[in-house]
Amino acid sequence: MIRRSLLIFACLALAGCQWTNSPETSWTHDETGVFSAAFSNHGQYVIVAPTKGPAKFIEVANNRVIHQWQHSDQNDGIIAAAIADNLRYAITAEKNSLALWRIKDGKALGFWDFPAITDLAISASGAFAMIGMENGKAYYFDLFNGRIVYTFKHEGRINSVALARSKALAMTGGSAHLAKLWDLRTGRLIRQWDHPFKVYKVLLSDDGSLAMTNASMNKTRLWNTQTGALLGELDMRFMTVSAGRFSADNRYLATGRPNYQVDLWDLQSITLKKRWAPDKKFFWRPDSAAIIGLAFEADGRSLVSEASNGQAHRWRIQ
Repeated sequence: MIRRSLLIFACLALAGCQWTNSPETSWTHDETGVFSAAFSNHGQYVIVAPTKGPAKFIEVANNRVIHQWQHSDQNDGIIAAAIADNLRYAITAEKNSLALWRIKDGKALGFWDFPAITDLAISASGAFAMIGMENGKAYYFDLFNGRIVYTFKHEGRINSVALARSKALAMTGGSAHLAKLWDLRTGRLIRQWDHPFKVYKVLLSDDGSLAMTNASMNKTRLWNTQTGALLGELDMRFMTVSAGRFSADNRYLATGRPNYQVDLWDLQSITLKKRWAPDKKFFWRPDSAAIIGLAFEADGRSLVSEASNGQAHRWRIQ
């Protein structure tokens, strides 16, 4: 009986360890907690917006704060941010305003009023932004000339926006249960996908060939953007995706959960390859931190994550 009990305990311990691998590196970006976070394409830099005070532009490897940004003395709080692939420009949004920053010296290059912003994305060159709004509109905005190029409409609040890095495609997801794919050369709707619940998160791969949609507390789906075909569903029901990123080679998809877990999916088989759960400070107390930022590092062998408790981690893939 004792031997059998020990065997059961050992099996449970091994099963638990499968999902609790220790990170290679950990950083504390803000002990008070973080409201929003955005990594650069390869995870070299991250913008974190604490619940109080200005947003921080941080060099990840050295955990060094390079710039601190806020829109006004009132500092209503940065709700979204994005970093251009060329590492020359970044954008931040408070609820009712958008700001463009030059990374080299931290200088503000422009401020614009946009009532009730919900989400942001920036083009690879830093010249354009995709801005999601509560009023059911998304704007493709020329940052250098300060003008709206296209207005994309939804029937309800827009919760998430995305841009493809190397193709003229944009994506929006909203509370009217729809995810929409847009052509940035013409401003026209290419296709749309219906969902049973509000669409909480949308993603596009770098080349624009793949899309991910997540309906809140429902299935996460993968799509072929050229044909509109459903490629599969992630085996992760009743869970909202709080962050996500495709790998550059479209081999993997990383998703973050509101329950402090990171999942790595193999896109050839659409199966779970790995799951990481950061160690809790107090094992007897639930940890409510959400994963709010993800990026694959340039070598493709590691993944970095940012959580709402201000903790960042590097995870080894291979």
